[in-house]
Amino acid sequence: MSRYSRPPNTSLYIRNVPDNSRSEELRSMFGKYGPITDVYIPTDYYTRRVRGFAYIKFKNTFEDPRDADDALYHLDRTKFNGRELEIEFARGDRKSPNQMKGKDRRRSYNRYDDYDDRRRRRRSPRYAYLIDTDISY
Repeated sequence: MSRYSRPPNTSLYIRNVPDNSRSEELRSMFGKYGPITDVYIPTDYYTRRVRGFAYIKFKNTFEDPRDADDALYHLDRTKFNGRELEIEFARGDRKSPNQMKGKDRRRSYNRYDDYDDRRRRRRSPRYAYLIDTDISY
């Protein structure tokens, strides 16, 4: 039995990932610290743009289970494509695209929402009366 009471966390959560990032670039950057089984860069379900974070999963080897620890220690706060990466251990499991889609449905406030609401309101009866009457001069 290993010195860990449970398997060590081998997944990293990376914040501040640039929009133009590719999984191959992250794989080569983090691959220096151990074998990687998965690189996942989530995209927005509707716009297909990168959401600004990524997950890296290291292979859980019995020889050295600290690959993710080493990558976290050495790469946290490093510059990548002009941005400073923030790295921490991932919490929870990877979500499916349908689970991610559900989170995107939250409606955000738009400055034109008030304007749209005003246009949808019914006109007052007085305004309708003025339009319906034929006033000729």
